Amino acid sequence: MSAATDHGIGNAQEVGGAHAQVTRRRALSPAVEHYLQAIYALTAERKVLIGARLAEHLRVSAPSVTQTLHRLERDGYVILIDRGDRKEIQLTPTGHEIGEASTRKHRLIETWLVRDLKLSTTEAHEAAERLEAGFDELLLSRLFDALGQPLACPHGNPIPGWGVIDHDGGYLDRVLAGDRVVIGRITEEAEADLDLLTYLERNGIFPGVNLEIMAVDRRSGAVTARSERGTEIRIEGRSAALIYVRSIA
Repeated sequence: MSAATDHGIGNAQEVGGAHAQVTRRRALSPAVEHYLQAIYALTAERKVLIGARLAEHLRVSAPSVTQTLHRLERDGYVILIDRGDRKEIQLTPTGHEIGEASTRKHRLIETWLVRDLKLSTTEAHEAAERLEAGFDELLLSRLFDALGQPLACPHGNPIPGWGVIDHDGGYLDRVLAGDRVVIGRITEEAEADLDLLTYLERNGIFPGVNLEIMAVDRRSGAVTARSERGTEIRIEGRSAALIYVRSIA
């Protein structure tokens, strides 16, 4: 699982209060909050984010993303940095605060839906998106306590404010035949692919599961692995690049 640090309840209350202050300053549409959540999660994972990757993640057209990004820049939520051949997306302090709070909300709700309501991780991801609007900072603080102050969501992604992201490993598309690895997290990009999420869950691929790499197709990048329960699974290269693992000595 991801390396994590517990900052305690006081921090939870401070962060919740900060989110309330931000949302009071400007009423946010669900679409804006969804964009800022996506930008926060993707930049936390990959550091550098461009419009094409954001469009792919959100499954919307590139022109639509470009239009929305210019509006977010005008409103003070993002900065678009011209790198010559591309424009890099970065959050402003205000955009970061909102994106972080929204991501925390989503991952806490997912955790609750999986642990207490016994939804599958795929069902929880979809349901959390529908439920987010009904949770304020007080409910989130109480939910955090009731869940035992979790540091990560069921996909292994850290809950902002309490868990920290692990960058000490690598992605499954970089393994070699014979390697032994443990699943660290199913990244936010992988969560957006519901077919992939369902496939992984059906085959018992979750954070903390050990894999033995049986073969790697260097042309397609597909990885064939055997899980600790003996299940053999093939993951295409593009999907393997969205699964974070750590080596087992």
